[in-house]
Amino acid sequence: MPDATQHDRTIVDQHNRQAAGYARLADSLAQKDRSATLRARIGAGPEDEALDVACGPGRLTLDLAPHVRRIIGLDLTPGMLEQARAALAASGAGNVAFVQGDAAALPFADAAFSLVISSAAFHHFAAPGRVLAEMARVCRPGGRIVVSDVTPAEDKAAEYDRMERLRDPSHGHAHSLVELAELGRAAGLGAPEVHTGLTGPMPYAAVLATSFPEAATRENLLEMMRQDAAEGRDRLGFRAALGEDGAVLVSYPMSQVVWVRP
Repeated sequence: MPDATQHDRTIVDQHNRQAAGYARLADSLAQKDRSATLRARIGAGPEDEALDVACGPGRLTLDLAPHVRRIIGLDLTPGMLEQARAALAASGAGNVAFVQGDAAALPFADAAFSLVISSAAFHHFAAPGRVLAEMARVCRPGGRIVVSDVTPAEDKAAEYDRMERLRDPSHGHAHSLVELAELGRAAGLGAPEVHTGLTGPMPYAAVLATSFPEAATRENLLEMMRQDAAEGRDRLGFRAALGEDGAVLVSYPMSQVVWVRP
């Protein structure tokens, strides 16, 4: 497990630089049908008091806002929160707040929320088990705890992690469904409901445009993904393919893992 303090510094450094580009990418990829499907899976409703852990630029927080009583988005990175608050001001939503905080030490009372969700973030955490335990702590009995994240096939996880760490040094480990279920058991949660699928396809160049790699160049990474697409073996776990215009397209294996708090 990486040193949490150093890893958190890497997350803040990378995500401050990524914030504006990531927010634009999230807006360009927004799909209303996918958002509606996610809301149905997690059971978001008008009586819910919700928490979005590691909310980034706040797009999921604001998407859920019209469907819940209130929602708080929490993130460690000031740059991401700046993007989230700008989006909140533009939305005019009155039931949303964004706060800075550590996902591994949530600044909320026990059982404060009926819905606790974290999306596209668990692969960054140095201590994912501690984060999930904190999510369970602040969730009410009978409430839902949701982790939505990339879940590459186990035989591709090592190469997937290697590529993502080259692209984004704040990447830690993309968990398999088996690993996420084990984290849930360790946090005192039962068997989860699981939904799996693929995002995209999306241009890998657009993903790289939001990235600040250190051990490789964006051009190197694009060529590595292009070669994987040409070989057609999905060695890297991104379902890389070549579009009609020759662009490299990737699809991320995503899962929503939903627990009910005992």
